Amino acid sequence: MMDNARGVWVFIEQANNCLASVSFELLGAGRQLADKLGVELAAVLLGSGIGHMEKELAAYGADRIYEVDEVVLKEYRTLSYQTATVELIKKYQPEIVLFGATTMGRDLAGAGATRLETGLTADCTGLDIEENSRNLRQTR
Repeated sequence: MMDNARGVWVFIEQANNCLASVSFELLGAGRQLADKLGVELAAVLLGSGIGHMEKELAAYGADRIYEVDEVVLKEYRTLSYQTATVELIKKYQPEIVLFGATTMGRDLAGAGATRLETGLTADCTGLDIEENSRNLRQTR
């Protein structure tokens, strides 16, 4: 990531146009990190026919929602989700992106990190920010 990267993002899991509970948990954790950093919390929502979910995500703390609504994203497929996610990350350069420790989250986080040539820590039980460096402190 670039030195000017800013913002905390949460990948929002949904299936059959229903939001997964892990997304709400991550929005809570993301909110704490974003507040410590003094940056925006964004939700990344991929799928088809998903616009109705934006209000609920905003109610759970998302300051901004990056939505990609395409038929090819109706059901989870690694390549199509990876492409959409990586394009958004390259364009907007968040400093932190959180994914759920689910089958989908693990698959997409690994695929995205590989394409972006960046680090990844899986199965974290705690997240915090180092005050002086702005680095993400991850407890595993």
